[in-house]
Amino acid sequence: MSTLAGPIANEAHARVLVGELGLGRAPVALAFLEAAPAGLATASDAVPSACTFWRLAETSLFYAPAERHYECPIGAMTMGFELPAEHQSAAQQLVGTMVELGYFGVAEVPHLPSVQRGQRGVLYGPLARFPVEPDLVLAIATPRQAMLLAEAGDLVTLRESGGLTAMGRPACAAVARAATSAEVTLSLGCIGARTYVEVPEDRTVVVIPGPRLHALVARLGPLNQANAALADFHAGRKAQFPTPATVSAARVGTSEGP
Repeated sequence: MSTLAGPIANEAHARVLVGELGLGRAPVALAFLEAAPAGLATASDAVPSACTFWRLAETSLFYAPAERHYECPIGAMTMGFELPAEHQSAAQQLVGTMVELGYFGVAEVPHLPSVQRGQRGVLYGPLARFPVEPDLVLAIATPRQAMLLAEAGDLVTLRESGGLTAMGRPACAAVARAATSAEVTLSLGCIGARTYVEVPEDRTVVVIPGPRLHALVARLGPLNQANAALADFHAGRKAQFPTPATVSAARVGTSEGP
């Protein structure tokens, strides 16, 4: 559970993430709380999905209680909120539709990850202005940016087991998985998140656990420099060899029969 601390560090971490990665959208922070911090706005309008709050949090700081997540049954469950009876039928209908479409399997439902921290709501907002230590940070990233985050999170180190966890649908499942595992988690982005959060087709969602954020940010600069140096090295190597098109043409010219 988050505490009221760390806004200066949050601003610095956001500055490094945006600067080193070249993020096009502000990194968003989440904190699972028992009540809204004093003096902060509370979401009062209904939204069509839980992940809609991610998009709003790029520019606004607010607390969303459990009931503001109920319009999205799957999102509410992944965020760790128990659906009241009046919303159970909507959840069953949604899952049933997904099953009928062949998008989701009934056997998958019990395996839907869920945040279990005793929270009654979630504080959302830009990492740069977040007033508490975040439980999670979300970044909308290109594959290259996601790779740098994975490297900085020590998740691509070659070892016998382990590595970066990549998840598909729903995208909010990556939030629950990261909160549970305390590991950087990649979401390939479900169609819902691409609609509600407006995640472009060439972007992914990277979820960074708050306890891992400081160490990850500290490694980004050196790793960015290492990647830049290797890019120059590989470009130089590439220039020393014929392009594949030239090689193919040469082979075609020498393979013709008499």
